[in-house]
Amino acid sequence: MLLTAVLSLALLAPRALAASGTLRVCDDVIEPVTLDPLKEFSEKNHTIIQQIFDGLVRFDPEGRIEPALAVSWSRLDPLTMEFKLRAGVRFHDGEPLDAEAVRFSLERFADPREGFPGAGFLNSIDRVEIVDKGTVRVTTRFPDGILLHRLAGLVTILPPRYIAEHGQAYFSSHPVGTGAFRFIRWDAGRRIVLGANEDYWSGGTPKFKELVFIFLPIEKQVEGLLGGDVDIVTELPGTATLKVMRNGSTRIIKRESFYTIGSSINTSTGPLVDKRVRQAINYAIDREALIRYDLLGNGKALASLTMAGEIGHDPSLRPYPYDPKKARKLLAEAGYPKGVRLRAVVKAQGERTMRIISSQLKKVGISLDMRLTTDATVIHDIQNGSWDFTFGGCPDPMAHSFFIQSIFLSSMSPYSLLRDETYDRLLGKMVAALEPEAQQQAGMELDRYVHDEALSVFTYQRIKTYGVSKRIHFTPSITGMPYFSLSDAQDMP
Repeated sequence: MLLTAVLSLALLAPRALAASGTLRVCDDVIEPVTLDPLKEFSEKNHTIIQQIFDGLVRFDPEGRIEPALAVSWSRLDPLTMEFKLRAGVRFHDGEPLDAEAVRFSLERFADPREGFPGAGFLNSIDRVEIVDKGTVRVTTRFPDGILLHRLAGLVTILPPRYIAEHGQAYFSSHPVGTGAFRFIRWDAGRRIVLGANEDYWSGGTPKFKELVFIFLPIEKQVEGLLGGDVDIVTELPGTATLKVMRNGSTRIIKRESFYTIGSSINTSTGPLVDKRVRQAINYAIDREALIRYDLLGNGKALASLTMAGEIGHDPSLRPYPYDPKKARKLLAEAGYPKGVRLRAVVKAQGERTMRIISSQLKKVGISLDMRLTTDATVIHDIQNGSWDFTFGGCPDPMAHSFFIQSIFLSSMSPYSLLRDETYDRLLGKMVAALEPEAQQQAGMELDRYVHDEALSVFTYQRIKTYGVSKRIHFTPSITGMPYFSLSDAQDMP
């Protein structure tokens, strides 16, 4: 009864919903602050946004680049790429998609003055030129071999005329894109309702007339799924797995996702200047136990910050083995036979993970003083404190090792404590590699350096667990941000 009161009366019984073509999704416990793609930079917000908007290119469920609003592209020279746009596409309000909309969008995303939180990842873009209504050229400041990944993961195409007529504030709560679903309404604090774009350029999708994002506490999400009031829960807690499996109308789907929890290490001052101390930390971590207690087994131990499927990942690397004896030996060799105390700033969502790791480190003589921070305050706290390392979770919207590596380790990142000229040089070498094989080799060289130098606290790759109604065919994405236009109704098995 309580859940029924929380959900709208418009959310009908499961059979009626299937007939009416409504897909109900719980992806977060709280509603987003904005639906303006230019003002958001979080995994949960982007999941909603990518249903409404398209980019020039996008990722398929396996993380591979595929055409979206651009049907083809070519490299004219080391600094210039040309994109041919899909003909006949219109925004949800009828405004045509053309080269001007692309120029308008790319310039705004890449301009730090516009306030996009991820603008630093688009700093290679120098200018965008209109060749004709259906063709644009993007010129970069330096050879950029990962430009397509930047565009696929970070940039959506915005409607310039609509924004000019209605203003940015209105656009943030009444968005218009070219995506598979159009915005219908936002019931504050409860749900966001999207409707199928019947003129969507990708034939045959979407399959549902309505897509509803419902915001509920985790326990209510699970209750809704089991009771038939929710179709998909994207972050099913491990404690609910058996309930969902035993329920006759629901099932679980597991999928590796490009998400890890890592750190940036201060190699300029303090104990972690010594590689032996950094290595001792990694030898002191029992990753299998960490995965068991933190994720109830839904994870894979990592040898570095990269994951299988990301460009630049070196599959030959193996995770640091759990070896507390070796950790103590390395600490003693580094001048800390009685142990060492470290200071860490930890993002709140990584607190549980860090406390498990802290208890493991304590066994070899490493004590931690932790300060919790949030997404809103993390940059300020990192830059205005004296820390030995940072710690927090990070998804990879670019499906490329560059993103997480640079977030934690690049000297240009506001989230990074690391100042390592060799690392920066190797990162630049990977970015500048225009041929896929050369880029992969450069990325693997970087990956090995990060592993061997122990430049981060290496943990795990998360395996996302989805709770799904058996009436729904659902295709998860390795990025962790699915396209619900790929979902469909199906008969109960």
